[in-house]
Order: sequence, then structure tokens, then C-alpha cells
Amino acid sequence: MKLIEVQDQQTWDGFMSVQPFAQFLQSWNWGAFRSEQGKPIKRFALVDANEKWLAALQMEYRYKRLDLGYWFAPRGPIFAPEVNVMHKADVMLQLSQALLDLPELRERCLFWRIEPVVEIAQPEDLMPLSYHRNDAANPASTYLVDLTQSEEDLLASMHEKTRYNIRVAERHGVTVRTSTRAADVDAFLSLMNETAKRDGFVQHPDAYLRASFQALAAVGMARIRLAEHGDMVLAANMEVMFGDTATYLYGASSSEERQLMAPYAIHWSAIQDAKRDGYRLYDMWGANPPFKAMYYYKPSWDGISRFKKNWGGRSINLVGTWDLPFNRFLYRLAFLNKFLRG
Repeated sequence: MKLIEVQDQQTWDGFMSVQPFAQFLQSWNWGAFRSEQGKPIKRFALVDANEKWLAALQMEYRYKRLDLGYWFAPRGPIFAPEVNVMHKADVMLQLSQALLDLPELRERCLFWRIEPVVEIAQPEDLMPLSYHRNDAANPASTYLVDLTQSEEDLLASMHEKTRYNIRVAERHGVTVRTSTRAADVDAFLSLMNETAKRDGFVQHPDAYLRASFQALAAVGMARIRLAEHGDMVLAANMEVMFGDTATYLYGASSSEERQLMAPYAIHWSAIQDAKRDGYRLYDMWGANPPFKAMYYYKPSWDGISRFKKNWGGRSINLVGTWDLPFNRFLYRLAFLNKFLRG
């Protein structure tokens, strides 16, 4: 096995876009957007003796203090489907060792952070012992709706209350449309701010959300979806599409007219459109794992997890976020400070 650095978009996306459960965070265009945001980007593939790709990951350098930082592969590495379950641990070890042989990935670097797209039901010895589990940088659990089903089967797989609320929205005349217009992006951001304030969570700054949408929409990878009643925008989503997967990345809703069930109308519309457009999966992007004892369970996510579960998707639970420290003292100090801050 050997490591190659990939410089060509067609070659990169030719691998990433055909993987089952394709990850937009490993797409070339996402890396290009992050590069525009000032993040150095590196893309590597581990290949066998026949130049066949076994695994690949796109890494971005995130600056911290004292001219130090870390390399992060969000939702990566990605393993080729031909790499069977028992072989993944060996490929992971070989990939890690090959990356360690690159001095540019250790210069001014406190640690690496990776998120292998491997389900926890697969062997627990996937991660080399030198890696440490950390809080999820991107959701480790989600629900995937199988869009290869008929619409009738999709509806049948939902919780009865979800089907009922879809009909409530239809009866009340809630309409849904997609857009890339600046005014509709503004409406989406306004609802995002309202939702964050109401539900007590911290969201990305408006400038970041706008820039990410504009960068991905320009290459056909993103759209805004709005649910309206009369002249009121009651709910809005941002969706990202890559490979076989359409992802519900961000969602927001108004505090007004909640009895009209606009969020149900918007998700059903998104599922129908994703199916029509040929996507195989609709990713709910983040939910609690199925058991409270599991590492990434958050009590504050119970409500939104029930909402997402009731759409009938399969529960997916990945191995999560792992760090490889280089300076263990500074690494522990950084996370001690995080613990003390609460």
C-alpha cells in the first residue's frame, strides 16, 4: 500500500461521489469552500499495488493559539466498499502510518482529528490504540430514509402521527418551494436566528451560513426550502446534495402558526424531491443514538431525535470523532480547560 496526494477534482469526486452514503464534507467542492474560508486543504488516498483506492480523506487545517492548530478530516476517511469489515482495521492502521510519514502534517500540529464513516456494529478494533475518542464534531448518529421505496411505502414506514401532521399541513394550505434567491436566504437566516434563540442553541454566524450556501448552490449542491402560509414563512431548511445522498443540514421554524405543522410539510416535500431527483438516501443529519448509555447520547436532543426517528429511516451509528495527539501535555491541557469552562 502507498499514499498519494490527489490534486484533481474529477479523480477525487469520482471516488467520493459513488460511495454508498456519500459524504458532502469529503467532496472537492466542500474542500474548496473551506479553502476560501482560509483553511489549508490536503487530500490523500491510500492505494494498493494495482493503484486501486482503498481509503481516502480530505483534511483541513484549523488554526488555534500560539501558531498551532490541528488537521481535521470531517466525516473521513472513506473506505472503498471492496474493503471488507475485517480488512478495515488494517487499512486504517496503514493509512495512519502513511500519514505520519508526512512531516507537513505534523508541523505546528497538536493533533489530528478524524471521523471514519464506519458503523459501530463493525469491529471495535478499527481505531489504532493511539487515537482517543472525543466529543462528536459532526453527528455520529442519524436516520437515513431509504428513497428507493415507493411513496406509498415511505408513508407506511412513518409513525402514524407524522403521516397525520403531513395531512394537517396539506389541509391548511401550507405550500413548499425551493429557492436560491438572496431574499429567501435572508428569510432562512432570520428563522435560524429565531429558532436558536427560542430553543437555546448556538448556531454558525449568518456570514458563514450564507457563504456556505452560496458556494454549494453555485455548483448545484445546495438549496433552500421554504414552507409558507399566505405571506408568512413558517419553516425553512437548507439541504445539501452529493453522490447518492440528500442531507437535511439546517432547519428552522417560526414560533407562529405552529398548529399548521409546516416542518412536516417541508420534510415531506424534501423527501419527495430527493427521490424524484434520483437520490438514494435522505439524511436527517444528527440524532441521539438508540440507547442512553451510548457515548454520544445527549438528553437535550431527545425531542428532535423523536421527530427524525418518526420519518421511518434506519438508525445509523458511526464510530464518531477520534483524535491522535502529538503533544500529549498540550492536548490534555486544552481539553482540561474545556472541562473547567463547562
